[in-house]
Amino acid sequence: MSNDDLIPAIDVGAQSNPMIWENEEQAEGVFVGSASDDALALLGVPSMAPPPAPRLPEDFLPSDELRNWLDHLETGLAKVAASPNSSHNLPMDVLSALDVQAVEEILGEGEVSGHVTLDGVCYQIQESVLAGVWRIRGDDDSYSVEVATAPRVALAAAAALEIAEYDIPAPAGAVMNAPAVLAEVSERALAWQEDEAEPNHVLNFTLLPMSEADHDVLTAVLGRADFELTSGGFGDCRIMATRYRHVWAVQFVNAMGHTILDTIEIGALPAAARAASQDFEDSAERLAELLEAYL
Repeated sequence: MSNDDLIPAIDVGAQSNPMIWENEEQAEGVFVGSASDDALALLGVPSMAPPPAPRLPEDFLPSDELRNWLDHLETGLAKVAASPNSSHNLPMDVLSALDVQAVEEILGEGEVSGHVTLDGVCYQIQESVLAGVWRIRGDDDSYSVEVATAPRVALAAAAALEIAEYDIPAPAGAVMNAPAVLAEVSERALAWQEDEAEPNHVLNFTLLPMSEADHDVLTAVLGRADFELTSGGFGDCRIMATRYRHVWAVQFVNAMGHTILDTIEIGALPAAARAASQDFEDSAERLAELLEAYL
């Protein structure tokens, strides 16, 4: 099976710029236009909306299956806290519809969400309020909760991308820096080792002199795979997989929709979409508090 069968590329021919998210107000930045020159606009205003209140019925009684499932979730958090490179998967099909609703209400929705297509299945990814606890739902009717630094399906999709060997166009017309940038991206991506302890290498386009022609060349050559994640907070961090392994388009957008940092990261899945090792102990403590309050 080819890599194209595993994680499909997006046809960018119909878009003027493949780094623009569809059905959203267009942000500003190197990949998607000119950044705002209003310094105050870069600050933005964060959303202060409180999280929704739990909707479990007052007379809800957890089943033995639900209690057993939650015990396994606690075990999984302890396991991954002791070994951050491991993962623990809990299928949801062992629970009744009411128990599934209870799990969704207890876990809530955290900051990271997105989707990825792998081996013909589109998976929706939603982190819970417990960092490192993910809800993974596929359009093949699969549904599970996973305890891991990052969902295995996301890591598998990242590994299935093409290696960064591509033709670099020669400078022409208004193209200035794109060929040099593409050469550096390819060299660093091909040399990247999965077990490297070094942080990702970041190319900051907010600071680089790039013409519109440079933008067009970069997006045309790198393209996009069907793999997008966003991490919320004070604005959003948008992570888009290019067609090539270890090459990520990452934008930091403030609460007003202005891009304040536009980058390419070369290396592992960016840290904004992964749980840190210390998160699992915190999540275990918070889960205990949630279970005491709800059950």
